[in-house]
Amino acid sequence: MTAIVVTAVLGVLLFLLAARRPQWGLIAVAALVPFHGLLLIMPVAAPFWKEAAVLAVATAGFFASRPRERFTVAPWLTPALVLVLAGAVSALVVLGTAAAFPVKIAFFYLIPAVVVYFFPFTRADKDLLVSVLMGTGLFSALFGLWQQVAGGYRLATLGYEWNEQIRTAGPLLRSFGTFNQPFPFGFYMMLVLTVAGAAALAQPGRLRSRLFWVTAPILLLAMASSVVRASFLGLLVAVVVVGVVLHRRLLGYFAALLGVALFLVPVALLADRQGVLATMVSSSSLQQRGGHWSLTLPQMLVRPFGGGLGTTGSSAEKVAETVGPLVRVYQPDNQYLKIGLELGVWGLFLYGVVVAVAVVVLRRLIRVQEDVFERGFTAGVLGVTVAACVAAGFSTYLEIFPLDFYFWLLLACAASVSRGEAALVGGWSPVGRPVPVVTVPPSWKGRRDGVP
Repeated sequence: MTAIVVTAVLGVLLFLLAARRPQWGLIAVAALVPFHGLLLIMPVAAPFWKEAAVLAVATAGFFASRPRERFTVAPWLTPALVLVLAGAVSALVVLGTAAAFPVKIAFFYLIPAVVVYFFPFTRADKDLLVSVLMGTGLFSALFGLWQQVAGGYRLATLGYEWNEQIRTAGPLLRSFGTFNQPFPFGFYMMLVLTVAGAAALAQPGRLRSRLFWVTAPILLLAMASSVVRASFLGLLVAVVVVGVVLHRRLLGYFAALLGVALFLVPVALLADRQGVLATMVSSSSLQQRGGHWSLTLPQMLVRPFGGGLGTTGSSAEKVAETVGPLVRVYQPDNQYLKIGLELGVWGLFLYGVVVAVAVVVLRRLIRVQEDVFERGFTAGVLGVTVAACVAAGFSTYLEIFPLDFYFWLLLACAASVSRGEAALVGGWSPVGRPVPVVTVPPSWKGRRDGVP
């Protein structure tokens, strides 16, 4: 009963906050969702608090005044809503009354993006969101590193379960921080490093930026402790993207570090007698996944409309818990394969359109944004979006909470710009339209790509 009361009170408070400014409500939710996993040992709120929180903010939007000076350039929302409709119909046809579970898992966290479409984020909102990401990321990272010190048996006494939250990889305990598994923890560290890092590069002299460079090694070490290899690959891709679109000098630093790493890794492998580093770079799990991917891929190709939303992955497990195993639960461990199996090649194509349009819009926004912080934030979101697309090749990324929440929220936040800048993008800018000259503050004279 206490958990229900706390959830209700939280919903009311978020509603009141969002009624003044829905953006504040979304930032508050963004600050809370990384700690959802702590409910496993401290059940102070109901498990559905996060859905209630999002709905409270969305409902408050009907009572809030809509701003006119900003606009969210999100043409990708149209194909996304078509995908939602196709998925909902597919789930209803296959699962009937149980369709609500897979629809919620697949599409619920598009709601924050819709809220941002009607209530665009300002520069101050984006700035506050970056601070929230840094703060929550650091807390979760420290908690994850403490888990390495505490050990699995100590964590089990706190209420965590072996093979659910407490997992190992070779001799390594896999940290999960404030989350419920290592995967969201590792990917969240990737997200924080990318977005906050891009913001720090945009404003190198700011105190928050200096604090980021101090805490970045902690975040990296925490990400390594999760042993989520796809998070490292995603971070590398994100660094390259941010370097290409905004900070070319970053590519030189990255190449130098990569060269040093390639030189040191073989030496470290020879000196690693406990097999720690060998576990970190092991490809055994990828080989196992590749085996069942090759067997399952033909099913996607011969069923152009798929087997129905909610017939694979965690959504199928949820349906099986409720109404019994209508279909064999298959874990694809690949977001694209999952979409293809459930919605067919047409559904996969539609999802590709959504992501491609979103990426193109972000790239064009970077070219027209005048504020150095907003450009840096947009570059960070572009980097983490591409990184998520890469990570989705090795995981069902959009089924992992709260990564699905942040994926759609950040896309919409980065696309929130002034109406003047929105007019220069327009979703699809006419060929030949001139790009405005970016105003560079005097303090940035002599700097290249925002890096001293």
